[in-house]
Amino acid sequence: MTRMIRNLAIGLATLALAAGCSKITAIDRPAVQPGSADFTRFVALGTSLAAGTESGGTVERHQPYSYANQFARVIGGAPFDRYTIDQDGIDTFDTGPVFNLLSLDPLIIGATGHVKGTAGNQALATDYHNLGVPGAWLFDVADSIHCYHPADPYYHTAHFPWVARHRGTLLHQVARIQPTFITFEYGANEILGPSTQGSGTVFFDVLTWSLLLRGTLDGLFAVAPNAKVAIFTVPDPTDVPFARTFSWITRDDLGAPAPLIGPSGPLAAGTLVLLTAGDSLARGTGFPVGSHSYLTGAPGNGRPLRDDQILTPAEAASLQAAVQGYNAAIATEASSRGYAVVDLHAVFKGLAADGLSYGGQHYTTAFVTGGLFSLDGIHPSDLGYGIMVNALIDAVNQKYGAVIPRVDLSTCLTASSYRMTPAPGGRVPYVRDAERLYASMFPARDLPR
Repeated sequence: MTRMIRNLAIGLATLALAAGCSKITAIDRPAVQPGSADFTRFVALGTSLAAGTESGGTVERHQPYSYANQFARVIGGAPFDRYTIDQDGIDTFDTGPVFNLLSLDPLIIGATGHVKGTAGNQALATDYHNLGVPGAWLFDVADSIHCYHPADPYYHTAHFPWVARHRGTLLHQVARIQPTFITFEYGANEILGPSTQGSGTVFFDVLTWSLLLRGTLDGLFAVAPNAKVAIFTVPDPTDVPFARTFSWITRDDLGAPAPLIGPSGPLAAGTLVLLTAGDSLARGTGFPVGSHSYLTGAPGNGRPLRDDQILTPAEAASLQAAVQGYNAAIATEASSRGYAVVDLHAVFKGLAADGLSYGGQHYTTAFVTGGLFSLDGIHPSDLGYGIMVNALIDAVNQKYGAVIPRVDLSTCLTASSYRMTPAPGGRVPYVRDAERLYASMFPARDLPR
């Protein structure tokens, strides 16, 4: 940890402050009043949410819907270069294409018959304006040491070389662009990695992450002192379908309530059974003898679910406490620096609780059938990204007195967003090959050390 902080400090101290601006064809400009903000040069610093990741990977048919790309389109005029992924995309760790819905009943999600894509726009002579990196952690803004080499024990994102392109740290690139407006969105991956592995121990404790946040924002001010900033809060990982799809309790063959079985015996009330448990549940694992799987009807075999397939109430509470601490640090920094705050935590929590009624349809966070999240159960659908960008627009309008029109959500109602017909019988959707698919998204190297 001290090495990372030292590297961060070195990176901040050695930044080149050369200004520059890349040149591309202007985006059509709607009627926008910037208020005290200036959208002449917009840069997005963030994670897979800025990149437009969906269904376990990144592909050009979804990338334009990211909150960053939609915001650039709405404010108009500013150049906004980015990388693209063609064909059927590339998953988070560069092992294959993104997930696709192969069958609804039975529910099969996979990549059979699809072609892994390649990264495009790599020869661009100037820096990208969308610097969102799938898998990025906060320290990646100023420290790229661990982002290029898979053999490095801290390597955690295969997409970094396609975004940074060995052009220095992300802060170096911000320095060259000299943006007038920046969105800043980090912290989710530091929480999400442990949560998807059934762990309540985050990689960075709250104090360390808070210090990294302050140092990074100090570096951002050093290279772009005149830029206005909108900073995102960190969502609760227990609000996404990955953690909300499967129940911790069933009924035995006599109709009595029966908790599922975990490593320590019957699951405690409120235990979160993760999406990675799908294959095990389908075979009857986790169900006590004398009951049947609520996914497939297979008889319960009495074998326990693994620890990495569940989040105990204590583990979930630990993650939520870290989220609260991260967001308190974000609020403190935003207040002292005059940033706009985009409360993504509240947005995701509201969607989990109430869904969204729009155009005569009610969308929810239900896995596959809800329409707000993509096939990985973690990243938003195109419609979900539309909701995110409107939250960004609202925050910028309120803080800086801007008048930016909200995105018309009907433009985000793509095929990936429409609510699908649930499987017959009202069963909880079962993802065939769930463990194989989702283990490829969050491999063991993402476990806290």
